[in-house]
This record gives sequence, structure tokens and C-alpha cells, in this order.
Amino acid sequence: MFHAALKSQALAALCLGVTLTSCAPAQDRAAPAAERTDVVGVRKVIALLPNAQSTNRMRQTAQSRGYQEIDAHRLDGLGLTMLTFRMPDGVTGAEAIEALEAAVPESTVGINHAYRLQQVTQAPGALNYADTLMRWQEGGCRARAPIGIIDTAIDTSSPALQGAEVVTRTFFDGNAAAATHGTDVAALLADPDRLRGVRIYAANVFGQPEASGPVAGADALVRALDWLADENVRFVNLALAGPYNKLLDLAVVRAADRGLVLVAAVGNDGPRVDPLYPAGFSDVIAVTAVDADGRIYRDAVRGSHVDIAAPGVDILVPIDGPARLITGTSIATPFVTARLVADPSVIAARSVADVRNRLATTSAELGPEGRDPVFGYGLALANDICSD
Repeated sequence: MFHAALKSQALAALCLGVTLTSCAPAQDRAAPAAERTDVVGVRKVIALLPNAQSTNRMRQTAQSRGYQEIDAHRLDGLGLTMLTFRMPDGVTGAEAIEALEAAVPESTVGINHAYRLQQVTQAPGALNYADTLMRWQEGGCRARAPIGIIDTAIDTSSPALQGAEVVTRTFFDGNAAAATHGTDVAALLADPDRLRGVRIYAANVFGQPEASGPVAGADALVRALDWLADENVRFVNLALAGPYNKLLDLAVVRAADRGLVLVAAVGNDGPRVDPLYPAGFSDVIAVTAVDADGRIYRDAVRGSHVDIAAPGVDILVPIDGPARLITGTSIATPFVTARLVADPSVIAARSVADVRNRLATTSAELGPEGRDPVFGYGLALANDICSD
């Protein structure tokens, strides 16, 4: 890590150019005090089961108590089965969770929390500073592993993705949200000035548009993680955030145990809220956003879980049509994912803890020495990480 004495010198040079640590069972972890109640499908309850015996017992228990099974998925990538039930009239989500987990203690039962995108579109007005700030080498780096994106749909016909191979899959029923956000994220990852030879596995999870904007259910996120684990896609970009959910918690633990490195936006709900998820999980790399001068994005969530900062204020997106500038922790996240996929030492890492340590030792401090709740370990740098 840069010494504090070098911090101002490093930032001055940069600004000339213009953001597995815990294996405890998921159900043993506490939810934040101010948990949101935002859900997709208010009468749904979802159970994750570890084996065929527990799955059968859950089905029998649910049927005997008046629950209607409406969906079932075998999650081979995570080693789980997901059962979705409609709750009987008069039964609350909390009552359903308590009753079903008591009947099948090895299960994880939860409601279907909603997760939202974390970016804001603005009119043009700044320079394309991000690569200079992070010290990406001229000509970019070779992508050393495929990249998973859990987001909206992606417009695979976009000229910004001509050099990338994109495999897509959808994890919802019904109408899809607009493909703008996922395409923006993919375009930043596949920009040849940053990465070459990119192969993307795109999981479209935003299928329930609302008046306030698109949302994704926790069930869709779990199924997307299962698909990526099954496809052996280790590096996963999650430019979304929402409340704590025990189903997602278990899926993240299982994914990390299988070697996946999840990189997630800390969220744009401001500096005084509890952690948002999945960035709040200890098995996830949590990314915040800074501007061209290394100042924190004013709406970024803060806390001890923040790992690393990347450019995320007034980012010029390389797509067709009128130029657009994007701000938010969503748009900072792909810069960190790209940096990880380009680094041979990260590809060889054995755990999320090893990846976090690599980021810590190659970052430029932006706040107090060491890790802090605003910038984490500081600004992610990409110099000297790729040799070809």
C-alpha cells in the first residue's frame, strides 16, 4: 500500500489526466437493525434445502399447513434446492419463516427481498478520467478469466461489445427491465482500453419493473449465482444493492466456498444507513465511488465493510448515441472487477481474503492510513498488474 507521505503526490499525478473470511452458517448471522421491508411478491416465501431428504420433508410440511408450491429449482452450482411457496391467507412472512424452519431445521427460509440498481444518468460535462486515475496501462490488459454480470439484460448488438463474447440467461418470468444499465456495465468491462478478449456470462435478473424503477428478487439473484458457479465463472460483478436476506446470504457463502469472487456496489443510499447487500456480506468485495480528485461520492454508503474505491462520478460510458455520464457505486464496481480479472496473482488466489489482501497492498490511500469506513483500503490501481 502507498505510504501516507506519498498519497498527495500520487493523487496530484493522477489528476493531471482530467472511483473467504467467514464460513459461519448463513442463518447464524444477524441482520442489520434497520432492515428494509421492500419485497417482490408479498405472499411468497422461499426455502433453500441442502439435500433430497430435507426437500421432501419441507414439501410435506408445507402442504400439510396449506402452503401452495409455485416453483422449484435444483441449484447444482450451489448444492441446494430452492422451493417457492405461496403462504396461506392470514400467515405473515415472519410466521412462515419461523414455522417452516422449525419443522425442517437444516433449511434456510426467507422472503423475497428486492434489489435495485445503483447509478444515476447525467448530461455530459467531464473528461474521461477513470483509466488515468487508476493507472491502466496503455492498450489495456488481457482478461484472464470469464466475467459474470448479474444485472439487467445486455444489448449484445451494441458496438461497445463488438470485441466481447457474451452468453446470456434470464432468471425471471414476465416483462424485462430496460437493458441500459447492464449494457453500460458490460461496455466498461469490455472496453479494449481496459480489457481485451472478454467473455461475459450475463444473468438478467431485473424482470419486475415498478413505478419507482426496476427491481430484482432475492430468488433471481440466488439462481443467477448458481448458474455462474455451475459454469465455473469465478469473478462476478453485482452493481445492485438491497436489504439483508438470509437466502442470499447462504447463496453467497456457498458461492465463495466454491471459489467465486463477488464484487458488489456498496449502494447510493447515503453515508448514514446500515450496510446494503450483497456488498455487506464478508465474502464480497465492497466497492465505493470517488470522483476525478479522489473525493468520495456524496451518496455512497459507508461502513467497516467498505473494501476499495474506484472511479464512479461522471463516468463517460463508451456506447452509441448521445454521450452520457454515469454516477454511482454501480458504475465504480466494473472498474474493480476488470482490475481483478487482469491480475495473474488474483487469478491464482485461493480465497476472497487473498483477493482482498491483494487489493489492500496495491491501492493508493485516500483517507487515514489503513482501512477506513469511507474509502476502504483506498483507490484501486491497475498499474503493473498485467504483462501481456
